[in-house]
Amino acid sequence: MKTDIVVVGNGPTARLAFLALNGLGLEVVAVAPADDRRSDPRTTALMPSSVHALDRLGIDVRPRSTALTELVVETTGPLGLVSERFTADDAGEPFLAQNLFVADLMALMPIADPVDSDAAALAFEATRTTVLTADGDRIEARLVVAADGVGSTIREQAGITLRRRTLDRHAYCAPAELERPHAGLCIERYDDIGTVTVIPVGERDASLITIVEPGQANALAALDGAAAGAWLSRRQPAYGAIRITGRPALFPLSIGWAPEPARNRVVAVGEAAHVAPPIGAQGWNMAVADIMALRAVLQSAQAAGIDIGSPRSLDAYARRRRPDLAGRMSAIGMLAGIATRSDGPVGLMRQAGLLALSGFGGAKRKLMRTGLR
Repeated sequence: MKTDIVVVGNGPTARLAFLALNGLGLEVVAVAPADDRRSDPRTTALMPSSVHALDRLGIDVRPRSTALTELVVETTGPLGLVSERFTADDAGEPFLAQNLFVADLMALMPIADPVDSDAAALAFEATRTTVLTADGDRIEARLVVAADGVGSTIREQAGITLRRRTLDRHAYCAPAELERPHAGLCIERYDDIGTVTVIPVGERDASLITIVEPGQANALAALDGAAAGAWLSRRQPAYGAIRITGRPALFPLSIGWAPEPARNRVVAVGEAAHVAPPIGAQGWNMAVADIMALRAVLQSAQAAGIDIGSPRSLDAYARRRRPDLAGRMSAIGMLAGIATRSDGPVGLMRQAGLLALSGFGGAKRKLMRTGLR
């Protein structure tokens, strides 16, 4: 089989890449093994810039999402409890984010006629790269999009290096029901154990994430839902009792990115190109930016009669994304160091930072607008 583009993966990033690139008049084939996310407890918070990008592609997340209009960041430490409130009005936006379950996001982006198999290997030629599947299919393409996650086989086969380090912390994520209505308020708390974040979805539901040491995370995962909910309610009492309503997910945290995300007619996007802890809701929003940048580059290449998989096209994509990703990954790395540590000096730094924002409204608004774009 021959085509213009092969997209490898079946998560939200791969689905968005398939839809975004399929709209350019190019033939796109998805190598997408079955991926059932209906029991996935995680949600995705889409920033205004991402919501508007999806709007341009005809994907409206609003009917399935919950608008987050306020964020309160709290931190305990030597100064007691210090908090700061961030609102959509501060950022000049109608919402801070639209939050929806991963399964709902995927349902909005169906893939037409996918090749239901894993991508096993790549074969390279001057004008083509061939994807070899586990079922023996051979798909030749001018460009391959690696959207198969942090353990990307395609990225590794193409020789794209992901610089990555572990954070010695685990995230525990579970769907929850709140005793009190959340009214669109997300609260992120930093305490002497780690972090606990309640991300609203629906009327009284939420996705709950706590970042703690690996031993603490394993102990929490071993508790039944009632005991886990009680422990989390004590750490974050603002919503009343928290009831865990489904199976939790537990995963180690790491941070990293590929400074050179394209090579050998392969471009890595999403978590195949950068991985970040769930701090500041940057993860999938960076993936959306990747795909919209790639779409723009390929559109320009087509208009100029340039091969979409050529080094010229891939270099244009890398140049377009590198400055933004470098800045964001640096900021996320700094925040991760502050957010995932709980000793006295770090707690004091967090509190001092929040107090400083309280005193400088202009800096606060600028920070918010930068983070939401």
